[in-house]
Amino acid sequence: MFKKAILFLHRWLGLITGAVVLILSITGAIFVFQKEFTHWLRHDVMYVEAETQRLSVEEMYGLTADALEVDRLSYGLTTYKDPGRSWTAFSFTRPDEPSWTYFGSIEEYKTAYLNPYSGEVLTIIDEEKDFFQIVKGIHWSLLLSTPIGQPIVAWSTVIFLVLLITGMVLWWPKKWNKNGRKRSFNISWKSKWRRLNYDLHNVLGFYSLILAFVIGFTGLYWAFPMVQKTLHFIGTGEYSMPQTEQEVVQSVVGDSSVDSPLEAAYRNAWDRFPDADNISFIRPAGTTGVIRAIVRGDDKTYYEKSEMAFDRYTGEIVHVDDYDEKNRGEKLIAMNYDIHVGAIGGIPGKILAFLLCIVSGSLPVTGFIMWWDKRKRNGK
Repeated sequence: MFKKAILFLHRWLGLITGAVVLILSITGAIFVFQKEFTHWLRHDVMYVEAETQRLSVEEMYGLTADALEVDRLSYGLTTYKDPGRSWTAFSFTRPDEPSWTYFGSIEEYKTAYLNPYSGEVLTIIDEEKDFFQIVKGIHWSLLLSTPIGQPIVAWSTVIFLVLLITGMVLWWPKKWNKNGRKRSFNISWKSKWRRLNYDLHNVLGFYSLILAFVIGFTGLYWAFPMVQKTLHFIGTGEYSMPQTEQEVVQSVVGDSSVDSPLEAAYRNAWDRFPDADNISFIRPAGTTGVIRAIVRGDDKTYYEKSEMAFDRYTGEIVHVDDYDEKNRGEKLIAMNYDIHVGAIGGIPGKILAFLLCIVSGSLPVTGFIMWWDKRKRNGK
């Protein structure tokens, strides 16, 4: 009786959310290698011939802002340790009026690539129409605006996690003898299509259970605050997030003998983090605002991020939020995205995430085939 109830729940929850899970799985599989394909496709503008003398950060900031037709780079000018990399910045703005769709929610989304030695604008790419950004939009909210589409995605993911658990209950062998283990752990490739389809659903679902659950759970991070608290608990043993006071840092208004505080901040940042891959600099707003910098330790992942603040008049460091000084819970929270896309394990991790997406996408397909076939046979 218990298994019948679980089967009923498993079947109908799967039918309700199967299409969404299939879409999320396909787009997830495609997006896994987004960074690698983007680097390959944009190689000509991402790399330049290194020279001995570059332009100042101040000059490059102004040239990049002009190229993007903005007064201030809200997301910063990104500089690189590799002298052969072009410097980049992007602008992102939303329309004043709310929209129902992904495209209607974006007014402008562009990335500029500039040569730091000549100041030449190598290209400006309209990211709104970029293939991988559209794939991300489908994965994020089904190309609907975030308030509309993301709840559909989030709750479909929650149901998918429930399906993994109920699937485990249904998979559990009645008898742990040789025949029972063979049916539960092996795919009968030479069987008729009904048996093969059943095995592909049942056996692959079992083998992918834990890692598929991890990928699904980390995907809920952006929709449910409890995921962040859970990650903090896994890392520290404390479910509630620490009550930390936000330190207010300001520049001291006064005369400065520094010709270019932004250039001074650039030197101080790279002196503080000489092994970083890239550092982005954001100009201050107001007379007491600070120059902010976002430090990325690795170009292949996002989690190793530190933040810095500099006096806007002198370029001296006034605050550092170092990733290495975070506790294990905070580090695990920072790793969430890279766990979700498999980047935490490098290329092998991404390949594994890709395969998990394929398997996850196959489950609603094989499940639907079983339901449809049974419905036809019962009808006859």
